[in-house]
Amino acid sequence: MLNNLRARFASLLPLGTSWILWGLVFNGLTTYGYLVVAQRALGDDGYGSLAVLWALVNIGGFGLFQPLEQEVARATADRASRGVGSAPVLTRAGVLGAAQFVLVIAGLLAAWPLGLDNLLDGRPELLLALVLALGAFAGSQLVRGILGGRHMFDRYAWYFVVEGGARMALAVVLAIVGVAAVGAYGLAIAFALVVATVAAAGPHRPFVRSGPPATYRELTPALGFLLIAAIGEAFILNVGPVAVDIVGGDELGAEAPGVFLNGMLIARIPLFFFQAVKASLLPSLATLAGRGDLVGFRNMQLKIVTAVAAVAVATTAVAAVIGPPVVRVVFGDELGRSDMALLAASGGGLMLMLSLALGLVALGHTRLAVVGWIAGIAAFAVVVSFDFEPFLRVELALVAAVAAGSLVAGSLLRHQYAAHARET
Repeated sequence: MLNNLRARFASLLPLGTSWILWGLVFNGLTTYGYLVVAQRALGDDGYGSLAVLWALVNIGGFGLFQPLEQEVARATADRASRGVGSAPVLTRAGVLGAAQFVLVIAGLLAAWPLGLDNLLDGRPELLLALVLALGAFAGSQLVRGILGGRHMFDRYAWYFVVEGGARMALAVVLAIVGVAAVGAYGLAIAFALVVATVAAAGPHRPFVRSGPPATYRELTPALGFLLIAAIGEAFILNVGPVAVDIVGGDELGAEAPGVFLNGMLIARIPLFFFQAVKASLLPSLATLAGRGDLVGFRNMQLKIVTAVAAVAVATTAVAAVIGPPVVRVVFGDELGRSDMALLAASGGGLMLMLSLALGLVALGHTRLAVVGWIAGIAAFAVVVSFDFEPFLRVELALVAAVAAGSLVAGSLLRHQYAAHARET
């Protein structure tokens, strides 16, 4: 009976999900450990600054550099299907990533006197941590793209294990020796990304095999649209603490972003582990679409959407009941049942939106996937302007964002699937 249940559950997931899931389990536990240690060492005010840095690293890292992973994975998988190496692809992607990073540095330096200094509490050491973390993020996405494209999901999972372990280990060392400087804990984020990237590349050579020359067109046909989509995803996923700091910083105090981040981390546990599905879903759907197996594509998409919807409903109910005491025990913060339910609902909605958007990307309609993210950001901007209590404003804005984005992405995916089916 148990083996049958496991087999049925595994059949819902794309190839490689189980490997990545175990890596994410460890990464998730150590992420909570890192944040708990940092909060105890820094106090509420310092932890609030770290929460804003954490959000900015994830918005900028995923938003700006995740498209590199996706395009490298796609190009690598395509070359692997033809039996050719992907070293030239990695070289071209490295140049693109380096150019992006230079622009990011210029943008951050220009933004510092225009408001970024206020978000980071006027701490130059946090700006340094942000720059280094984003640079490390760029490198990690290149390596993860190669691993995903070659279906080396054991090494992909190892990345998450090392990243979480290294970050928590350094935080523990800092706490033991009595370091209470928020910049040190911020630099731990960049340190962990570098160590994990090196470990995931591994000692085995060659990491990538030589192959025919690659042009930038092999990587860039959809890169601009992927960039917009990734920024939209990263924004909706991570903007909460930053938005709370902007709309309620004066009213709620410096500790508010940290409290909101802690609530998000507990309420959105399923979304964290959905990364395992996401990392393997796009290559799997793209493979089915490339083969012209639209029935298989539709079946996989329906299984994922059904499973995600069920998880979203269940976790919203669970978060409302046990979320507040869990946040109180783990982080020592107070959040209400409605706060936890809304945060969980926004996380479940984001999983649904991602599943639908990745279906559009797999069918070759990345520009249409962008429309869903734009709709989500627009809905967030409208609702967050309402005159509610700051936490409620941000929570409702996040729910509105994923609802609008899912509706738009789902409608577009249904239309495009029907169009592809008519062509075959």
